[in-house]
Amino acid sequence: MSTKSLVGSLPIYAQHLAEKTGVKVFVEGSVAYTNVNREVYVPFADDDLDLAFGYIDHECSHVRNTDLEAFEQSKSVAFRRHLLNALEDIRIERLSMEQYPGTEDNLRYLNRKVLLEPFVAASVDACPPLHVVANAVLFGGYWLLQEPQLEVPAKAYLARLDSLIGTDAARSVMEIVKRTLDCGSTWEVLQLVDEIIALLPSSSEAPRDKNGPQPGDANEPGSPEAGESDQEGQQSNQEGPNSSGDDASEAGNQGAVEPCDGPAEAAKPNASGESAPDGAPNLRELAMEASEADLDGLVSDVGDVAAALLTQGAKSNPPNLSPFTLGGRAMDRSQMEGESRVRYGVFQSSGLQQCLYGLLQAKVDCRVSLRRSGKRLDTGRLAMLPAGETRIYRHKARAERSSAAVQLLLDKSTSMRESMGEAEAAIYAVLHALENIPQVTTGAMSFPNMSGDGVERCALIKSWRERLVTAVREGGFGASAQGLTPLYRAIWPAACEVLRAPGERKLLLIATDGEPDSGTEQQVRELVARCEASGIEVFGLGFGKATATVLAKCFSRYQAIGQVSNLKNALYELVRESLVA
Repeated sequence: MSTKSLVGSLPIYAQHLAEKTGVKVFVEGSVAYTNVNREVYVPFADDDLDLAFGYIDHECSHVRNTDLEAFEQSKSVAFRRHLLNALEDIRIERLSMEQYPGTEDNLRYLNRKVLLEPFVAASVDACPPLHVVANAVLFGGYWLLQEPQLEVPAKAYLARLDSLIGTDAARSVMEIVKRTLDCGSTWEVLQLVDEIIALLPSSSEAPRDKNGPQPGDANEPGSPEAGESDQEGQQSNQEGPNSSGDDASEAGNQGAVEPCDGPAEAAKPNASGESAPDGAPNLRELAMEASEADLDGLVSDVGDVAAALLTQGAKSNPPNLSPFTLGGRAMDRSQMEGESRVRYGVFQSSGLQQCLYGLLQAKVDCRVSLRRSGKRLDTGRLAMLPAGETRIYRHKARAERSSAAVQLLLDKSTSMRESMGEAEAAIYAVLHALENIPQVTTGAMSFPNMSGDGVERCALIKSWRERLVTAVREGGFGASAQGLTPLYRAIWPAACEVLRAPGERKLLLIATDGEPDSGTEQQVRELVARCEASGIEVFGLGFGKATATVLAKCFSRYQAIGQVSNLKNALYELVRESLVA
């Protein structure tokens, strides 16, 4: 049985990061994606948590730091958008590491999972020219700026880039890539992309100086030297870097070019490259005209690849073990039933309130200690004075109240139909009894609940941030029975809520008939054990057909209540040791 803490689980991590960053993160469904409202969705995964953590960190940083208008402006040129994706990923991931240092290990794992593990060295030589440029920028950028373990694939693609556009041009491209971390916005990254594209060789190179060609530049079309370039090219190696007789194709690959957008003069290579380019003299034109089909197979956004891996992994997970999330109030409810159950709960809570209030508020002399000064002598110790024992005063310490967070979870499956009134009245009775006790926060939810978008979630009864009267007014009570009993899936959001609520003590009270969906009893027991390992005390409250034997299949602490009138005696024993210091 797993006793691993819930603190390192995906739902808890997603909730924590959402609170820190302000980005909405949902662990549900079977597809990982970020929607148009910039909400991050990730399927539940327990086998590769680091990848899921890294994906959430990556996407949250995109939501916080990426300007989507820059991507809109770049989408007309597919290659431009691919390079923007690659460099922007590096920028926003480094921002995440700086703003939230705890995300660094997750993001680096994501980089290795997406870029390093699938890498095949033999595929580098087979890459078409545009793929070489894109991969050199992507792998080289990550290697130089973030993930040292990408050295092997980065060097392989950079070597191909050297042979493709020349050593100096390749070096200039990587100098531009290094400036990614200096960018303060997505628009500045887009300017770097344009500078990189401007360094790619073109079939019609512009002269470096508007007043005329400079030594080492390609000859102007139609110039007297143009016809002599082939003859002079044989002597170029002996004549040194100032020779103007370079081969025309080499000059086209290594010569200076005009940037597409933004200055690139500082990054332009000179004509004395350490190695000669070996192809694609029209690489810039290819880049500007390439379609998405031409770029198929490229990794431009590591988040997209991670999402595909998570989605693929989610398909192998049983759907009945994917945690619920907490939605809004239940839509399928009866106002009349809700009012009736509230009145019944108020009536039954009077004795319960006195019981719990007395337990939490009473200051009872309980711990006796001996001191050297005080008001009450311990006469039995007076005889020890001659021996030097001066601790002869009795002191009684008062019991200190312990703050607590109490979360209630109501099973409203069809098997609870006959007991719904009693169970919901009991939920209200406990909430009402604890409402005005200092240092105690309460919350409640029910399951299952079919939301308006067709997704099953838990329904909110009362948030720990709101008063009980608000929950009643907003329609928290009067729910109708529906669906099966996915208890395992419902415990997750309840545990998340009680962990985030203020209070030293954490209690989770589950009102159910004790019969979860067939085949999930073991998972429920393991999850209850994980809750207890996380500091949450879990209690099963049996209604309907629940007996001690049935409840024992899922809970280690339980009481078969049956009717709300039995609640006081049952809760007294369950809650006493948990709420009183």
